Amino acid sequence: MPVVTALRSARAGRLAVEIDGETAFTVSQSLVARRRLHVDRELDRDELAALARDAGCEAALADAHRLLAHRSRSRRELEDRLAAKGHATEIVERTVEGLEGEGLLDDAAFAAALVADKRRLAGWGRTRIAAELAKRGVDRRLADAALGPDDRGEEVERALAVLVRRRVDDPRAERERKRAFDALRRRGFSTAVAYEAVDRWGHADESGEA
Repeated sequence: MPVVTALRSARAGRLAVEIDGETAFTVSQSLVARRRLHVDRELDRDELAALARDAGCEAALADAHRLLAHRSRSRRELEDRLAAKGHATEIVERTVEGLEGEGLLDDAAFAAALVADKRRLAGWGRTRIAAELAKRGVDRRLADAALGPDDRGEEVERALAVLVRRRVDDPRAERERKRAFDALRRRGFSTAVAYEAVDRWGHADESGEA
């Protein structure tokens, strides 16, 4: 049977587990204690498989924490990033399920934050935000809940706010109106909303109010 031949100190207080003379895993001290690992400990096939699984889960969880510390992510995004780092599908699933259970991974909260950010800071329209949520793998029901009712009046106001920030000499000039319309369409506002917002923007009074 495989034998633990050494337990060596590694980075961040972890331990490198050497089996049959070769480093097999780098794990936490708590895992070493839980699995009762020590030099000369023999491991049967099931014990070795369990150790490999636990070591893989620790590594995936550490990667997940680093990714989430950088920025919030949807479940699909995190799954894809962990898979790209070489973690097995089963371990990725166990990891994300654990994070969801702890409230550290929440697609509903992620969607709500993304919608608020893209509306307020990026000035995106409903269509582009919906596409972004879909791209990040957010369930359609959660995306719709985060976007809220499709209120054309509110969408026009958001589009108009984008145009008000533009600095142009004459918003009634055809060239400026076309540029404004194209800009709104790129941001994900519907054709009807873009037309109405551009029309109101072009007829704003001297105070800048529509």
